[in-house]
Amino acid sequence: MINLLPIDKKAEIRAARTNLILLRYIIILIVATAFVLASMYVTYTVLGFTKDSSEKTIASNDLQADVYSSTKTQVDALSASLAETKVTLDQEVRYSKALVNIAQLMPPSTIFGKLELTDSSFSGAPTSAKVYAKSSADAVVLRQNFEKSPMFSGVSFQTIVESGSGVDGYPVSVDMTFTLNRTAAQ
Repeated sequence: MINLLPIDKKAEIRAARTNLILLRYIIILIVATAFVLASMYVTYTVLGFTKDSSEKTIASNDLQADVYSSTKTQVDALSASLAETKVTLDQEVRYSKALVNIAQLMPPSTIFGKLELTDSSFSGAPTSAKVYAKSSADAVVLRQNFEKSPMFSGVSFQTIVESGSGVDGYPVSVDMTFTLNRTAAQ
């Protein structure tokens, strides 16, 4: 096809086409800028609502924490009191438990005539006892039982008297000393 249009007209048509393309790009840039600005506004608004909601939650949690702070103070005081009580209970000596543990180590043919337990008995001080037995062999078995037990240390006989002056049916009288460990009362 032969183009019969003058050169000026052709230049104007080309310029018009270029202007149309530029106008489209400008419109696309304006729409894209408006979209970005609208997105930023929506994001800012949502973040504002989230911030307000979080601040309200923090305020309500602070109120609840104030309510429970007195309870926490009481719990802390109770915990401290229980710690003190535990220390006291760990130092407690249960004489009934100690007597049961000692009695379990005694052969059936032996009895105590005298046994005096005090706080110092469980603190490493030697304790003396008078024991009556049916025979000397029974007294030796008693000493061996005490020596084998972790509840005692330093078990020894002071005197062994084989006369009929003991308790009826138990002619052997033994004076012995030993040291009780704290495990005897636990």
